[in-house]
Amino acid sequence: PAVEGEAAQRVIAIAGLLGAPVYIVHVSTEDATAAIAAARARGQRVYGEVLAQHLVIDDSVYADPDWLGAARHVMSPPFRPKHHQKALWAGLASGQLQTTATDHCCFCAPQKLQGRDDFTRIPNGTPGIEDRMSVLWHHGVRTGRLTPQEFVAVTSANTARIFNIYPRKGAIVPGADADLVLWDDAASRTISAGTHHQNVDYNVFEGMQVTGLARHTISGGRLVWTDGDLRAVRGAGRYVERPCFAPDLTAQLRLNRTSGDHPAGPKSGGPK
Repeated sequence: PAVEGEAAQRVIAIAGLLGAPVYIVHVSTEDATAAIAAARARGQRVYGEVLAQHLVIDDSVYADPDWLGAARHVMSPPFRPKHHQKALWAGLASGQLQTTATDHCCFCAPQKLQGRDDFTRIPNGTPGIEDRMSVLWHHGVRTGRLTPQEFVAVTSANTARIFNIYPRKGAIVPGADADLVLWDDAASRTISAGTHHQNVDYNVFEGMQVTGLARHTISGGRLVWTDGDLRAVRGAGRYVERPCFAPDLTAQLRLNRTSGDHPAGPKSGGPK
C-alpha cells in the first residue's frame, strides 16, 4: 500500500511540474487517495478511479487454502487490507475520487493454473464488469455511502466529462447518444458464475446478494438488454472519437500561460 501511495505522489509531482492534468487508475489504498486529495487541494487537476472489486473485497482472499481460489483473485493492484475500503468510499462520496471501473480481465481455471508452480506465471486479472453497477448500488447507495446522484456521477457522468465525450455521453439531453439504463432499485439477485453472462468460469462476487438491477439497457437507441435477455449484436459497437483539448486541459493551459507557475510545480525563477 505504501508503494502505491508513493507512486501516486511521484506521478502527481511530475504532472505538477508539467502543468498537466493526470488521471490515476485503480486507486486501491488510503495512501494514494490522500495523495490525490492533497493535490486537488493545491489546485492540481488530478482524478482518481476506483475498481468496484477493491470497494468490497479485501486481502483475506489470498489466505484461501484452495490454491486456485486464491489465484483467481490475483490482479493489479492486489486486494488490500479491509481498512483501505473506508478511505475509498469516502473519496467517492467527497468527490476526491471521481470514477469507478472494474479493469475486467478474465482468465479461466486452466489459464490461472499456469502459475501453479510459479506465482509469477499466474495470469493477472479478474472479471467484474457485468456486476459493477449492482455492487456499487447495493454497497454504496443502499448503505448511504453514496446518493443516487453520486452513483450516476461515478459510473457515468464524471467519466464522460473527464474524457471529453460529454454531453454526447453521460447526459440525457437532445443530441446525445441514446444510451440509457432503466434501473430497478428494489429488484434483487444472487451473483454467481452459474448464471452470469461473462465468458469465465468463476466470479469474484460469487454468492453475493445485491439489490439494484438494470432492467433494460438501450445503446444508441437500440434495446440491447431486457430483463435477462441479452440482445447485443456483434459488430454493432462504434468508435467514440474524443476531441482534443478537453475543458480542463484548456483551462490548465490558460493558467500555465497567465500565471507562469503550476500549482505543484517550481516557483518563478526555478528550473522549468
